[in-house]
Amino acid sequence: MQATLPQQNFSFSRRALDLEDYLAIMRRNVTWILAPALAGLVISVVTAYLWPDTYRSEARIRVVPPAVPERLVPTNVNMQMSERVNSMTQTILSRNTLTNIIQTYDLYRKDRTRMPMEDVIEMMRKSVTIGNLTEVNQGRNAAFRITFDYDNRYIAQKVTRDLMTRFIDENIRERHNQAQQTTQFLREQYDQARAEVDAIEQRLTQYKTANAGRLPDQLTGNLQMAGVLEARMSGLTSSVSRANQEKTVLDAELRGLRDRINKINQLPSETYTTSGGGGGAGPSGGNDIDDQLQRIDREQQQLQRALDVMLEQYKPEYPDVQRLQARLNAVKKERDSLLNRKLSVKDHPAPSSAPAVQAARPNPARMREVVDLEQQITRVQAQIKAKEMEVERYIRDQGDANRRLADVESRMSMVPIGAQQLEQLTRDYDTAKRRYDDLKQRVAASEMASELEQRKQGETLEVLDLPSLPESPTSPTRPLIIGGGLIFGLIVGAALSAVRELRDTSLKSLKDIRAYTQFNVLGSVPLLENDLVVRRRKRLSMLAWTTACVLSVLIMGAAVFYYRSTKM
Repeated sequence: MQATLPQQNFSFSRRALDLEDYLAIMRRNVTWILAPALAGLVISVVTAYLWPDTYRSEARIRVVPPAVPERLVPTNVNMQMSERVNSMTQTILSRNTLTNIIQTYDLYRKDRTRMPMEDVIEMMRKSVTIGNLTEVNQGRNAAFRITFDYDNRYIAQKVTRDLMTRFIDENIRERHNQAQQTTQFLREQYDQARAEVDAIEQRLTQYKTANAGRLPDQLTGNLQMAGVLEARMSGLTSSVSRANQEKTVLDAELRGLRDRINKINQLPSETYTTSGGGGGAGPSGGNDIDDQLQRIDREQQQLQRALDVMLEQYKPEYPDVQRLQARLNAVKKERDSLLNRKLSVKDHPAPSSAPAVQAARPNPARMREVVDLEQQITRVQAQIKAKEMEVERYIRDQGDANRRLADVESRMSMVPIGAQQLEQLTRDYDTAKRRYDDLKQRVAASEMASELEQRKQGETLEVLDLPSLPESPTSPTRPLIIGGGLIFGLIVGAALSAVRELRDTSLKSLKDIRAYTQFNVLGSVPLLENDLVVRRRKRLSMLAWTTACVLSVLIMGAAVFYYRSTKM
């Protein structure tokens, strides 16, 4: 029995449904529920068996710690293994590397004919999985996995092995390059630091050379030198005073000797007479020559002694020494001349017929005294000359000491000015030297670490699990796909049934009449239909369902057969 609610311009809320109502809805919409479920089942089966199998090959690589403890040889590769794995992943999954792998193993042959190469590379990049580092062997080592998905399990294993080898080789190459780059950088910094130290050291040396004696560390020496020079000047002043006093005494002695000679020369001379009848030389002959020779000998001896004294203090080229030498040579010539005269007098005596001559003759004692006084005067003059030269020497030494003292005082006055520059240069030198020494140690350590990496004794990657040969595909998961398709079809059918029930506003049961009309139902008349029409409708429905089920089975069987045939 169905009735239609009268069309009124008012709205009302539907009554709450119970289990009997839901069962009635399912009976009324069984076709709308089962048809989408069947369609979902067929579509999911076809999709599951037409979807090609994908096999996953997996390999594991572990991180091997350095063979030499890091406390003995610190590494110069500052990148952590996790960061290095990410870096190597980017390198290996780059366009050039994947293109090389695709062409080497002839991957994605069908896809390359209908897709651009960039899309094929992106497809392969999605098929490669690089896992994160995980601890193994109770945390003593770390490892990560490499997987590759492909529809051919043998090729998947080969590609995984290739990727694993590339990871190991790339790790060695990257660590070696980083170690060499670090060493090269430190060596460049070391060379710069050494050049800087050499430049500052040269500037410091030039400054010390240009300011020798004016440096702060030479202040004590300058003070000592100033004290020595002041003491020397005091001594030289005393020496000059003493020499001047001695010269004054000698001058007085020289004046006294000259006065004595003048007094002797003022005394009257003695006279004597010579006759021509004598057979030998008179008093003016051989005796006079002998006296003169004696005087010259004494003078020669005095000059010789004075010359020896002068040579003890001065060189032979000194003017006073040369004058004394010339005087001594003249005295020697005069002595030789007197000796020749004496010999000639003995060989040629004077004639006896010569007339007698009366002549004045000096007193020999006076002459000897005069000669002695002259010798003393010569000695005193030599001493005075020596004193004058000594005074001149002292004065020159005073001037030299005064100049040296002024130079020392000037250097001491310049010490505060140069101290700041020297301190700045020294500070710069110490800073550069510390940096140079630090870089020298770093370069040595980095070179040792580079040698360790070159010998492959550093942190390396090692195969933990070889690439597996997959026995069963990892995708698609056919039961899950088929079950999901069936459930999705049922959900779609239930949704369609709900939409039909919401749009159908007719009264379908006595509960609807009582609820919406508020009438008491005394009885109901069932809907009478033609049996022929009912049977025809059932036969058509059965035929349609049978045909749909047969087609569905054929389609699903064809999909399964295609899968089995292509797999074999």
